[in-house]
Amino acid sequence: MVPAMRIAGIFAAIALSFVAFHGDARADAGKAWAAARTGLPADAKFVFGLDIAALAKTQLFATYFPKLKEKPDAAKVLDAVKDICKLDPVAIVQGLVLAMSADQQDGAAYVALSGIDRTKLSTCIQQVAQGQDKDAKVTVKQDGNLTEISMGGDTAFFGWVGKDVVVVSLHAQDKSTLTKWMGGKGALAKSDLGKTVAKVNTSAAIWGAGTGDKEVQPGITAKGLYGTVTYAKGNVSAEIHAVMSSPDEATKMVTTTNQQLDVVKQGGQLPPDLAALVKALTITADKDQIRVAATVAEKDLLSALALVINGFGGP
Repeated sequence: MVPAMRIAGIFAAIALSFVAFHGDARADAGKAWAAARTGLPADAKFVFGLDIAALAKTQLFATYFPKLKEKPDAAKVLDAVKDICKLDPVAIVQGLVLAMSADQQDGAAYVALSGIDRTKLSTCIQQVAQGQDKDAKVTVKQDGNLTEISMGGDTAFFGWVGKDVVVVSLHAQDKSTLTKWMGGKGALAKSDLGKTVAKVNTSAAIWGAGTGDKEVQPGITAKGLYGTVTYAKGNVSAEIHAVMSSPDEATKMVTTTNQQLDVVKQGGQLPPDLAALVKALTITADKDQIRVAATVAEKDLLSALALVINGFGGP
């Protein structure tokens, strides 16, 4: 018997393959966000959005995303999509929004599609799943705004918002969880998360927001977080806001953090690539919020990431 999550994994790999080969077509996360904004339940606590077109044009994407295809299981599915489904995985994914619960154990992804309809996607998943286990019987059933895929004795579900936004639950085998993350009926707007997202530029290449109390230091509590990452002319700009319990806590946190940064900057022990990133950081207080911002050349960020991944050149 093949686990139901295998079916969900196949869908995820298909969606990622579309992203991997995304070309010059315009990508817009707006459809995915519109669907998520309407469908998310009031208890959603984290939400993130991706503009695939903007990301696909960056060197960061070109450098790190292909590593997914180095994984044998992922490569197998990617090949199957091209060979079995006869799909040219270009300009399919327009945008992606991921939302999660407070413990990050529940949630859903909203994927805006272009150039592929419900029937064709369902057939592709069925064919790829069958290719993973030739002895298993794979069936697809459409039930209202849900698609049900069964393989052997296991079943997975994904949903549809309109004709071009597909919704995948983090627990793909649980139908009730999927319907919960599609049936909020606008409840998000009245929630703390909805009010926080209202402060965010959801047209940015990467954006996100989260709510929930977290003690970051004794006596200092963060109430939420929101921010964006944008790309322009070879530069990466990030701006993140942490909402604290009071203006006094925000000021104290900024003072302490800047003191620690000054020590690091003056120590002269950081490698040049990391030192450039630290130097670019500005941390300020604005009423009850902490604002962290930086603009760096993408090539410098790539160098710094490579340094971190390689363990500062250590063994």
